[in-house]
Amino acid sequence: MRELVRNRRLATLIAGSFFCASLLMVPSLRASEHSKKLRLAYAGWGLETAIAWVGIEAGLFKKYDLDVEEVIIRDPPSGGVQALIGVDIFLGFGNPLNVLQTILTGGDIVFLGSHVSVEQFGFGVSSDISTMQALKGKKIGVSAVGGISDLVARVILRRAGLDPTKDVEMAFIGFSPQRMIALSQNLIQGTPLSSDVASEAKRRGIKVLEVKDVPRITALLMTTRSFIKKDEEAVRRFMKGYLAAIHYYLTRRTESIGIMKKFLSLGDPNAFDTMYEAFAAQLGPFPAPSGEATQAIIDVVTVADQKAKNLKPQALFELRFLEELKQSGFIDNLYSEKKSL
Repeated sequence: MRELVRNRRLATLIAGSFFCASLLMVPSLRASEHSKKLRLAYAGWGLETAIAWVGIEAGLFKKYDLDVEEVIIRDPPSGGVQALIGVDIFLGFGNPLNVLQTILTGGDIVFLGSHVSVEQFGFGVSSDISTMQALKGKKIGVSAVGGISDLVARVILRRAGLDPTKDVEMAFIGFSPQRMIALSQNLIQGTPLSSDVASEAKRRGIKVLEVKDVPRITALLMTTRSFIKKDEEAVRRFMKGYLAAIHYYLTRRTESIGIMKKFLSLGDPNAFDTMYEAFAAQLGPFPAPSGEATQAIIDVVTVADQKAKNLKPQALFELRFLEELKQSGFIDNLYSEKKSL
């Protein structure tokens, strides 16, 4: 029976292109007097899904008196955010437009932390452009609103002192091949390119400006301010369990891959090693947010709703639980080898 349930869950997870997870407080029926039962929901497969599985299968949430039950949200496009309004505490990440638009319309959502991927990019430009600042007033080609190239472009432009919401025109061209063609025809004057695509662009004679590595949010830990006010201890326990699951994942490779194999069936056995490394690269002991990456999401939402321009990255996060666990030595004590926090 358990295998049947897992197979059904797997079919739904893989169907999702985005992922989201939620935790809903319910009365405890089986746990001890001090234990709390939490319902953990997600749509799709991603980094925090793997961490949640590790936390559950390795008994790490139970260690901090949490009884976690998994629930699937059948809403991959929005990451389940709309379905979660009104619940006590949840974790996840969906389409950035949906997340912040929910906040703008009064949704009581706050972020407890985030996972960030730092990636290499170049910026393809027309031959007459020598600096990023020279792109002011020009067209910048990206794939789509809120897509990776869109978010990356906004980080890079802000670093150059340009406001991507008013100093340039964003043109939604498509994927890298289409953007390189548009650039060569001067239909656009700039576009972000991943490192491998940037190398190919150079071989084709396209001018590419070097830029610093770019952070991109890949997952958010979310709850509601009202639930924090009602039950801080539940939030604190969850953060302890989640941070312990990150530590387990980073320090027990074989066991973590074994847990993923329980829930996923991949044709190539080496794919699990690749997946493990990709997720590990986004993990650190302290899942702090990136101000640049958060601002990029705000800039994207501003395209659809001008009220978003008043949002500040730091105001979207409630980091005191992470800070408490850092200052108390909880995170240091998890790791036998000290890591930079």
